[in-house]
Amino acid sequence: MDNEKLQRMYRLYFKEITMSESRESARSLTQIDRLANLESPYSPVDASLNGIFLSAMKEADEWHIQRNQAYARLYEAHPQPDIPVSLFKSADLATPVIDEGQWLTSSGTGSGQKTRVFFDAPSLLRIQKAMTQLFIANGLVSQTPSRFLLLSPDPAKGDKAGYATAFLKFTACAPVAECVFAVSDEGRLDTSLAWNTLKRWANDSAPVYIFGLTVFFEHLCLSRPESFTLNAPVRGLTGGGWKGMTQQLNRKEIVSGLMETLAAPLVDIRDIYGMTEHPLHYVSCTEGHFHQPVYARFSVVSVDGTEAKAEEAGLIRLDNPFFASLPSHRLLTEDVGAWSESCSCGLPGRFLRYIGRSTDPEGTCAAQAL
Repeated sequence: MDNEKLQRMYRLYFKEITMSESRESARSLTQIDRLANLESPYSPVDASLNGIFLSAMKEADEWHIQRNQAYARLYEAHPQPDIPVSLFKSADLATPVIDEGQWLTSSGTGSGQKTRVFFDAPSLLRIQKAMTQLFIANGLVSQTPSRFLLLSPDPAKGDKAGYATAFLKFTACAPVAECVFAVSDEGRLDTSLAWNTLKRWANDSAPVYIFGLTVFFEHLCLSRPESFTLNAPVRGLTGGGWKGMTQQLNRKEIVSGLMETLAAPLVDIRDIYGMTEHPLHYVSCTEGHFHQPVYARFSVVSVDGTEAKAEEAGLIRLDNPFFASLPSHRLLTEDVGAWSESCSCGLPGRFLRYIGRSTDPEGTCAAQAL
């Protein structure tokens, strides 16, 4: 069944549903805590680890069924339902929680629709624990005070999309000696500010981190000056997808161009894959693949609704139970990907290869930056 038909069918179950006013702290989700507390994110998944994940997903189902009438009605008709990500952008499907937290807004779709997601404090803590372990496993954590160049706006200056807040949160991977935002409130990258900042840091040994949208990394590469030596190691994280957003350069060209210009002892630029409606970001390995961590599962859905075979393209489905405030633990995305095994980086298990979007990217945060 295609994504549009699935959405129309689900709307029938959500119609005229009044959201429950029952509120309870999400701190009571002990099985989900067991999952979030795992310390080895890329361990081979055995029966024990799989049992922990399935127990956490079952607990998430029970939590949302008991507190969210819309989800309960849908679950009764279609147990363990996959919910299209765009449905969260057009309907209020939030599950009430009593905990404090913060609101984040997704980047939007081609129609301009956005999801506002409430990150309650217990869910946010679980996300932070898991993401910390993922960052450690990928060599992104340092105890040395570091400098951060964020190719994103300062979220403190207004209601920014979730990507800006996410990149700011990622600065927790090292003590912050300095943080520079190189994107204006209107969403435009100041390439002169970015390069002048890197040159100003060139003679210092403090590690440098560069986080930002993929399309801004392309702008940075296209505007690069003559090569100069930056004495510190450089680590980067890009987000927003390499396919469809960049206009002139592919990932390899962007990374090699920055390596040549910076002439640093290390330039390690990874990609992240995620969205505001899904609590966990995938971090690419040295080969550019997104490996499945113990905290989550992904699958690729073919056109007939069955799971795609290895290397067969289809819609990406993401599973993770960390959100107490949104029943998005089985999320059918609008992204196309394919899965495979035996990555040359050495990590075990399956990995995901992102191909592109199934919908027009116009209206997304990255598209607006073009």
